[in-house]
Amino acid sequence: MENTTQELRIKRKGLILVLISVFFWGISFISTKVLLTEYPPVSIAFFRQFIALIPLIILIYRRKEVFKPSLKTVLHMSLGSFFGVVLYFVFENTGLSYISASGASILVAAIPILTLPIESRLNKKKMDFLTLFFIFLSWVGVYLVISSEDGKGAGSDPLKGALLIFGAMVSWIVYTIITDRMGEKYSSLQMTTMQTLLSIPLFIPFTIHEMSLWHLPSGIAILHLTFLGIFCSAVAYVFFLYGITVLGPTVSSTYLNLIPLVTMVTGALFLNERLSILQLAGALLILLSLGLISFLKLKSGTKNVADVKKESHEQSMVG
Repeated sequence: MENTTQELRIKRKGLILVLISVFFWGISFISTKVLLTEYPPVSIAFFRQFIALIPLIILIYRRKEVFKPSLKTVLHMSLGSFFGVVLYFVFENTGLSYISASGASILVAAIPILTLPIESRLNKKKMDFLTLFFIFLSWVGVYLVISSEDGKGAGSDPLKGALLIFGAMVSWIVYTIITDRMGEKYSSLQMTTMQTLLSIPLFIPFTIHEMSLWHLPSGIAILHLTFLGIFCSAVAYVFFLYGITVLGPTVSSTYLNLIPLVTMVTGALFLNERLSILQLAGALLILLSLGLISFLKLKSGTKNVADVKKESHEQSMVG
């Protein structure tokens, strides 16, 4: 009886920490949107990496996960960092300049579904009819979100914003291909720390044209950058990783479907963003597809240890 009570407490703690991660990642789109009023898009992602490194290095040291990768591994991770960190955030942050935070979060939420056909082909596994149907539904949802985006705001360009977010999706798909087997050799914390470090010099060519716009940040900008770097790139990762160990990867990942909901609510409260009926329908289709595909994976029980490590690393990059 005592063991059962202790197990329930641990699972409750894991659930709470996963929900906190979801909350942080949902708000990250709002923080980036606010920062865009003060700093150019790529610079925000560039500064965020410096801040994120501090807690990540502390975690590496405390967990004694220090490692010495070979030159081949560094080059491999650099390529992954270029697509999964640099290009991903260049596209996502720039896209947020033209599209609402809510719309962007909904589109980004579709990434796991859109990578399924490529992963299936790489692993030489055929997808069943239901999975293909849910992928089709998610594409319909993406179309509704993009086509119904309000383009009346200052500097708003829904199509351009959606294409840039799509660029982030493609970058992430390439990243998952590059790092497909690295999760078997390195921990998620090691990979995240190394790729965050490697991303800093890789960001420089993209920030050169923005440097003339750099200035001392306001108090609000410092708060949002600190939130993105520490809470979204480090703390949320640790919390979510704990949730995976307690609740399992599929159950934990199911709660990630709440990220767009958090963004929509906070966007409405703080940015006065409103989604149309068609956008809400599109969001529902995407989230429903995500949930049902997660259920199918849970039912089939096909995940192995490498999949778990890879999935936990991928989720650390959300938002």
